Amino acid sequence: MYKKIYTQLAEAVVVTDREHRIVSLNRKAQELLNVNAEEVAGKRIGELVDAPQLKNLLDDTVFFGRTPKLTYENSIITLQRKGRKRYHKISVTPIFTAKGEVESVVTSMVDVTILKEIEQMKTDFFTTASHEFRTPLTSIIMGVAMMKTGQLGELTERGREILDAIEEDCGRLLRIADNLLELSRMETGSIAMEMEESSVYRMIKAALGTLKLQAEKRKIALYTKLPPDLPLIRSDINKIIWVITNLVGNALRYTGEGGSITIKAMRKGTMIYFSVQDTGKGIAPEYHEKIFQKFIQIKNGDSPGGGAGLGLTICKEIVEAHGGEIWVKSELGKGSTFTFTIPVGHS
Repeated sequence: MYKKIYTQLAEAVVVTDREHRIVSLNRKAQELLNVNAEEVAGKRIGELVDAPQLKNLLDDTVFFGRTPKLTYENSIITLQRKGRKRYHKISVTPIFTAKGEVESVVTSMVDVTILKEIEQMKTDFFTTASHEFRTPLTSIIMGVAMMKTGQLGELTERGREILDAIEEDCGRLLRIADNLLELSRMETGSIAMEMEESSVYRMIKAALGTLKLQAEKRKIALYTKLPPDLPLIRSDINKIIWVITNLVGNALRYTGEGGSITIKAMRKGTMIYFSVQDTGKGIAPEYHEKIFQKFIQIKNGDSPGGGAGLGLTICKEIVEAHGGEIWVKSELGKGSTFTFTIPVGHS
């Protein structure tokens, strides 16, 4: 009965041994790969599926003896079928012996081509919309700058206040447009990660360098607590700096004068734990999970708003693309701590 269910599954399923040799594959997998089960038995799956990320996932599954953590980037493979490019989302599951050793691995492949095409249409729309927004907004910002410098005549104090407000709103709209475009690209996997061995100290220093003046103006203390022996991490440096900057920037907005923000990093096993802890207003428990969703903004008394509620969503996408996780611990009136993890480098 189980064999019949396996054979008739709507998704393609391939079973391989510890050496990635094909043990069996169901009817849908035979159709997808255009092969006969008996003829390919014993062949390595890499001979049929040209996808390096699949081999990496199989290697990890056998070596570590657990289901690997999948990200959007490493779970989508591209196959050519009938002259057309098709996209498939894969999942990898180990099968164990009675002694707890990996005996074989089950790989399933689900066709998500239509979803990828819809995502591409959405990305194209956001790209066009972003450019259409940026052009007039840039012109407005340039015009405001000219007026503020007195090139078009003297300004009254009230006039300068109005121009400051216009400039701030234009800047916020530009950030929203950029964030929408960035998020859309990440969701479709169209942004390549420029991975390299990176220094934790260097990234935190770079992130804080852009925020120190803002903290000083708001009379908020910035602290770092970093052990002296942190290893390198394998990451896209600029994107991790963006995550740290965003988390600290949020903390600055929701921390009152005289408060403090502490940035920490420490190693636990194969991961580096980054945390940004503030003494601000805190976040109600019902928002702890929702806060990483799109367009969610926390209205917290007189805390400044702005943006479109996309910053933390982008942080989550970046962290998960690196194979890490992000979460928040917070209590109203007692501040918040945002923590994310990034794997240690290989060297």
